[in-house]
Amino acid sequence: MAAKRFLTLDIGASTLKLAEFTSTGNDDLTLVNFGKTSLELDPSSEEDRNPFIVAALRKLIAGRQFRSHRVGISVSSQQVLTKFMKLPATDESKIRQMVRYEAAQTVPFPMEEVVWDYQVVGLKGESDLEVMLVAIKNDIIEGFNGCVEDVGLSVEVADVSPVAVYNAILYNCDVDQGCTLLLDIGARTTNLIFLEPNKVFSRNIPIAGNTVTQNVAQEFEISFAEAENLKVSRGFVGLGGAYEEPEDETAAKLSKIIRNVMTRLHAEVARSINFYKAQQHGTPPQRLLLAGGTSITTYADHFFKEKMEIDVQYFNPFHNVSIQVPPEELEKVAHSMGEVVGLGLRMVTECPIEINLVPPTVTRRRQFMRKIPFFAVSMIGILCIVMSWWLYFWRVTDLLTNHRDQVAREVNDLQQVESKLKAAESDDANIKMQVRQIQKVIWMRYFWLEFLDDFNQQIPKDIWITQLTPQRAGSPLSYSGAAPAAGSSSGGGRSRLRGGPAPGMGPPGMMPPDGFDGGPAAPTEPAAASKSDAAAASKGITEFEIRGLCLNDRRSAEPLKPVEDFQKKLEHSRYFKEVEILESISPAPTDWTFTFRLKAKLKDPILY
Repeated sequence: MAAKRFLTLDIGASTLKLAEFTSTGNDDLTLVNFGKTSLELDPSSEEDRNPFIVAALRKLIAGRQFRSHRVGISVSSQQVLTKFMKLPATDESKIRQMVRYEAAQTVPFPMEEVVWDYQVVGLKGESDLEVMLVAIKNDIIEGFNGCVEDVGLSVEVADVSPVAVYNAILYNCDVDQGCTLLLDIGARTTNLIFLEPNKVFSRNIPIAGNTVTQNVAQEFEISFAEAENLKVSRGFVGLGGAYEEPEDETAAKLSKIIRNVMTRLHAEVARSINFYKAQQHGTPPQRLLLAGGTSITTYADHFFKEKMEIDVQYFNPFHNVSIQVPPEELEKVAHSMGEVVGLGLRMVTECPIEINLVPPTVTRRRQFMRKIPFFAVSMIGILCIVMSWWLYFWRVTDLLTNHRDQVAREVNDLQQVESKLKAAESDDANIKMQVRQIQKVIWMRYFWLEFLDDFNQQIPKDIWITQLTPQRAGSPLSYSGAAPAAGSSSGGGRSRLRGGPAPGMGPPGMMPPDGFDGGPAAPTEPAAASKSDAAAASKGITEFEIRGLCLNDRRSAEPLKPVEDFQKKLEHSRYFKEVEILESISPAPTDWTFTFRLKAKLKDPILY
């Protein structure tokens, strides 16, 4: 599947952040390009911001070479009216009517002059709904849309900064346990977002980075731009208390200014938490996430951790986002990119909160563009109906003829293949029969030599074997033309076995090939072969009865130990598994030898 490519743009109070993502449509998100630039605008100036936005956008697009023209935008919370309201649970069709009525009472402008949207964000009690209302003036959102279209881009989604960040948090963080508070410290405002399972609340505070810069400019009697550079290059949050101040007087003074502003911000955060608990019936935050450009001021995290006594972390909006850009560049701005990630999610998947403040001009243009394909399709459809019948009859005849010829060729090819397969199967059966016969001859030649040699190696030096009788299920076997062999000892050394089972026996544990009956076998069908295997298995040797003499060691307290050792050695040999002493007569002190009798069961039957 081809990757979907699009842009996301966050229009902040003092900066623009533009990112390019790709997605394959499986809720995945990959960052392939990004850029951040300042608007170079004094916040105290009353100049129109739109020309600065257009200039900054052109600079970003030219410098970073973005390829897509589809874009989702987010606007800062200070330009948007956000209100959380409680409505009675009712049909979805009636909720919009009630929200519009509440919006008309809340928004300080005529409803025709604003773009508004809402989202049900949770339940409040058992019968009430928690609804989030967002509204923005037409001229503001139209101005942003004009800026975007001036640089050749097309707006598809218009979101609000806190909502975009909220969606990014849910995509990258686990917020199922307790309450999480996000503190997004921007340039003009600080956004607070409370997150709990099935609950969200947002609020903005007019204390942020520009507040610090303005205080620095007043205290040092310098311009706003100089104060901003001083804050960024040398600023940090004073630790206060028992911590020693820096030796540099400027740094010490700067740290106190920043700490004072942060203290004011913390007081507002504390009031917001109390409001959230009292009015929204929320729980106190258990974790604080920091985001925004001012949040990376040195020791800011330490300050809030000391004041709030909860876990403080920096929010990473790219935790679950694939990265195809240099990580070292992204690390410098990642803390302020939550909005572009949230917008990216809006472009590819369904998000928990979907607010869309698309300008009316874009909405009307989309509605018209949606109708154009229907007109075109209608005209083309009429022409296609006329042509299709003529093409149908001509084409069907041609297809059937070609198909018939193709099937005939395939049938002929398959018949030739079938003949070759039958001949090959016949040759294969003959070869397998010959291989089985050769294998049997080889087994017959070497097996008994190896079996008797292994058996001979297990005999202790003080034992002579006098008789070795093959048995099946406890009964001795008899053979035509050969009888069970008996061996006798001589000379006081290890005995040598003479004779053995009749010729034609195969190795234990291995069934003879199909058709083997002690001599060359003729080819057989599979059913006949299985019957032959069953018949061969019924003739197997399952055990041996072993009779012998053992030299009596008159000095030993255990005269039967050689027989017991012989029993254990046989049990650990490669052919036997259970060896039982059937008879072992304890010798008198005057006897030189005594007799014994063993039953040794084979691990696998010897087939013959």
